[in-house]
Amino acid sequence: MSDSLNNKIKYIPLSRIRPNHDQPRKYFDPESMDSLTRSIERYGVISPITVRELDDDEYELISGERRYRAAFNAGLADIPCIILDTDGSDCAILSLLENLQREDLSFLEIAESYKKLVRKNGLSSHDLSRKIGGTPYGIKERIDLMKLDPLVRKYIRNFDLTERQARALLHIRDRKTQIEAVVQICENSMNEYDTAKFVADIIKTGSTPSLHMGRMKDVKLLRNTLTNAVKLVRKSGVDAELKECSHDWGDEFTVIVRKARNDRE
Repeated sequence: MSDSLNNKIKYIPLSRIRPNHDQPRKYFDPESMDSLTRSIERYGVISPITVRELDDDEYELISGERRYRAAFNAGLADIPCIILDTDGSDCAILSLLENLQREDLSFLEIAESYKKLVRKNGLSSHDLSRKIGGTPYGIKERIDLMKLDPLVRKYIRNFDLTERQARALLHIRDRKTQIEAVVQICENSMNEYDTAKFVADIIKTGSTPSLHMGRMKDVKLLRNTLTNAVKLVRKSGVDAELKECSHDWGDEFTVIVRKARNDRE
């Protein structure tokens, strides 16, 4: 570690550091935290956290909340810190940037942070894009995810749905239907393709998701059966292909079996 960096590091009592209420990370995996706590008990905090100085010799956490919490759980009295000279308006942005650079946040945590920054600091999506990078449209798309019902967001996080699946659910405006849909998506382990078709079907018919599950399961079973059949045919040396096309009247599956060159002559 360089002397210049060492001069910036200060050991500060944990009791004098306040958590950051604008911390982007909202979910802390218990197993991961337990592992980090044991590591800190044995080796200490290797990478300093960052803080900013407040009045009365108090500090506010900017980044490193996992290390801060684990150090507290490990019974440490103080923790190595890098003190940044910044005001409260930049604190939330710095915390978000640190987590983004570490690729340490879920897309929902990023969306919530964007929304807070826009609301609390009066920033537009253009302002925010200039501060943290990215496009204004991309930031607005992320913020829109916070329009999902809180229970829907909980299912998305707990079942590890993708951002594309979350965006699909945004198209369902009715809260009750949106919740029913995400439950069906999670319970039936739908992928992005199935989710998009499922949501489109709900919007088109205005029916509740449960009325569509029988058909979706049948279609999924048919798709898997045909896919496996084509794979077996290919293994035998026959050139085969499965094509799927969606129409207003339903789904069309076509199995193409090509003749060998000598059979065509």
